[in-house]
Amino acid sequence: MTSKSSLYSLARLFLIIGALILILGAVLEIVGGLRGLFDLTFRIPSLGFLTGVVAFVGAGQIKNPALNMILLILGYLAWGIGGILIILGALIALVTRVVKT
Repeated sequence: MTSKSSLYSLARLFLIIGALILILGAVLEIVGGLRGLFDLTFRIPSLGFLTGVVAFVGAGQIKNPALNMILLILGYLAWGIGGILIILGALIALVTRVVKT
């Protein structure tokens, strides 16, 4: 494997793991019931779910810089460990795209 393809694989892995964490967290938060009513932090479960789905679908199009920019913004808004992994995956993909070998 070349170094670019291995970096794209690492970015894809971060996106998939982050997406699964966000989707699972959003589903558990929605199913969790009343805990969401008493939580005063700014968290939108559907935003985490949407970000996870976009990241999961976007992992197949890892070389698209526009999608990576969108994933950076959505990862920041979703935050948490899943959002951080999505941010890292998108950053790795963007840097790999820009850097010449």
